[in-house]
Amino acid sequence: MTNRNSSPPDSELFKLQTDFTQHLRNPDLHPVPDGLDPRRMGIYSSLLIINISALASVFLPVVHAITSSEDWDSMIKEFFINYRAQAPYFPKLADEFLQFLIGREGNNCTPDYPVPLAHHEWIELCLYTSEAELGERLVESDLTTQRIRLSELAVPVAYDFPVHQIQKGWQQDIKATHLLVFHDQTDAIRFFDIQPLIFELLKDMSQPAGTHIKTWLTNKANEMNQASDSFVAFGMDLVNRFNEERLLEIVG
Repeated sequence: MTNRNSSPPDSELFKLQTDFTQHLRNPDLHPVPDGLDPRRMGIYSSLLIINISALASVFLPVVHAITSSEDWDSMIKEFFINYRAQAPYFPKLADEFLQFLIGREGNNCTPDYPVPLAHHEWIELCLYTSEAELGERLVESDLTTQRIRLSELAVPVAYDFPVHQIQKGWQQDIKATHLLVFHDQTDAIRFFDIQPLIFELLKDMSQPAGTHIKTWLTNKANEMNQASDSFVAFGMDLVNRFNEERLLEIVG
């Protein structure tokens, strides 16, 4: 179906629109379109970059804080010039900027830690703006007899750095880190620092089908040649903490 509001590729209006946007993106490479005021175009281009920078600094406050002004401005300008966003909405900027940083990392243009940090801040933003609601606490017997799923308001994540400790002046510390980030009952974003084993359990519980927790823990104890009863008791104690935060729900 043809969009009646779009201009044919061979029309003068389409050429003007193309020249206009190319100049806004990269005025050093593309001249001001004929008939337009260079001063006003310069102001417009600067305002767009300023707005993107301001929004990105709100969505990614720690990334912004630990990045020098020169590097931040360079990243924003590179994002504006070269990255082709898939969603033309400012609220989606955090998603798009994260994908840009991931691509930049692949080209060895970004230090290691801003990408996982940006991902961590993006997760926090997604949880904070989610329209999902916390459920009720489950009765203890359900935790051992039913298939249990993790709430949409909780996300288990793993990083090579303790991203939740990064701040301005932070010295890079390579340390495997596993977190459960969640939107709590007071509308705050919090996290539990969890062990790799619990991270595995929570990843399985994040699937739509959930998992039978006691069976999962028993099988894992057997795999690791651990005493089943004490191992299961340890795991269930942690699961109860998540239940207290209303982060669990029965499947079905």
